[in-house]
Amino acid sequence: MAISTANQAYVDRLRNWLGDMADLNVLTGVQESSDVFLYEALEDAIDEVNNEWGFESTYTMGTFPNFSLLKYGAACQVLMGKGILSARNTLTYRDAGGVQVSDLDKYQRYMPIFNQLLQKWTAGVRGMIRRINVDGAYGGVGTEMDQNIFDGDLWY
Repeated sequence: MAISTANQAYVDRLRNWLGDMADLNVLTGVQESSDVFLYEALEDAIDEVNNEWGFESTYTMGTFPNFSLLKYGAACQVLMGKGILSARNTLTYRDAGGVQVSDLDKYQRYMPIFNQLLQKWTAGVRGMIRRINVDGAYGGVGTEMDQNIFDGDLWY
């Protein structure tokens, strides 16, 4: 899959924020996530806002109103995917001396981070939708002064 130059910039920003670079991953020495995986995480977060929040929108990476917020949603997608991979591939070793090593067991470390990011993501999306609704006056901001009580016409 080819990622456009414009979208690659968003993928790079997400990768930098996650710190997913070979020189920072001192134990493995590689990037943990491919560009395509990070791109799809960004797209999945946008799809969630566009389709699952009871708010009609057609955001793209280039039109999403708040990239900082989008990072939280994409990071949740990344951690869910990596958590599934970790749960599927975890193998625990124990030697005769009682030393235990869990290979690829990142799930337990990811959960507190995931929960914190999920709270930020959901609160942020709710706030974003609220601001957009207020700015667009969806449904109006009514008062008892909206109608003239004498003839039913609008008072203004």
